[in-house]
Amino acid sequence: FGSPRKVVCFGNVLLDRVVKLDDPELLVRYKLDLGSKGELDLETLNKLTTEAANGSSCLSKPGGSAFNTVRILKHLGTEAQFFGAVGDDKTGEHLRSIIAERQIEARLQTIADVHTGQCVCLMHNDNPTLYANIGASAKFSLQQLKQVASHDSQSFLRPIERKQIIYVEGFFVPQRDEIIKYILRDLVRERRHLAVNLSAPYIVRQHPDTMLELARRALFVFGNRQEFEQLATEAGCQSVDQLGQQLLEAGNPKILLVTNGASGVQLITNYVEEREPAGEPRFEDYRAQRAEQVVDATGAGDSFVAGFLHGWLEKRSLGECVRLASTVAAKVVTQVGCNLP
Repeated sequence: FGSPRKVVCFGNVLLDRVVKLDDPELLVRYKLDLGSKGELDLETLNKLTTEAANGSSCLSKPGGSAFNTVRILKHLGTEAQFFGAVGDDKTGEHLRSIIAERQIEARLQTIADVHTGQCVCLMHNDNPTLYANIGASAKFSLQQLKQVASHDSQSFLRPIERKQIIYVEGFFVPQRDEIIKYILRDLVRERRHLAVNLSAPYIVRQHPDTMLELARRALFVFGNRQEFEQLATEAGCQSVDQLGQQLLEAGNPKILLVTNGASGVQLITNYVEEREPAGEPRFEDYRAQRAEQVVDATGAGDSFVAGFLHGWLEKRSLGECVRLASTVAAKVVTQVGCNLP
């Protein structure tokens, strides 16, 4: 691995299987809500995928939220690095070969006796329903991470006086208390900024303390309206605006990005400039970039993150970063999978 990258992402790497559903009846049978996200045991997940595909082809590709962000960052010209774990199985081998082929920088731990994570994305009327079993990802080893971090020739960390973003997807939080503590205690400081993605309302609901702690420590907090509403509830706030006010009151510079599909983006911030103290709170609304034709909305949020961080690293204004992020997301939803045309 070459010199440390400006963005380091922690997440679950999964083999995604995308299936188009003509009829949502299958979801009803499995008691799943259209457009929901969650986790299933492997047996149910495989049964669901087989029934959904029903003999027709289902597209397999590497996925996972932070992994998608790394891929789009690379496409935009910002070198990023991904940390995750795969099993010692055929799926893991398959993922590694695709990642090597696409020249994506990924440091993947191999976990014996556990299957590689998988996700099924059921598309119905452009509305993705996502269910995963994260498998080996849940066994990501803190010890291995510490070894790499402290090893001079392999370390992924830039010196603290140089700008770097440590990005954590919410899906990475379950079962990883020690790793999150380590990231907050040992990795994030000075110009090593934390970025966090809320990922899904159920993640926020099941891990309220960790998610609030991450939101308090982060410079960047990404999420959609429902995820921020859940975080507001957990923080005892009546609204997202009140939550924003509460998070900004701590006095640290903070950039909250609340995406709301076709309704646009709300920016809640007190950020002035890097290394400057926090300024006055600002609440700004941005119109959404219209997508020509929505083909697959999965990855819209992940690509929005990539566009925003890319813009920020290029020292663009926050307004420009929001517009760039919206443009990137609007292009990605015209493609199958999280890809730029």
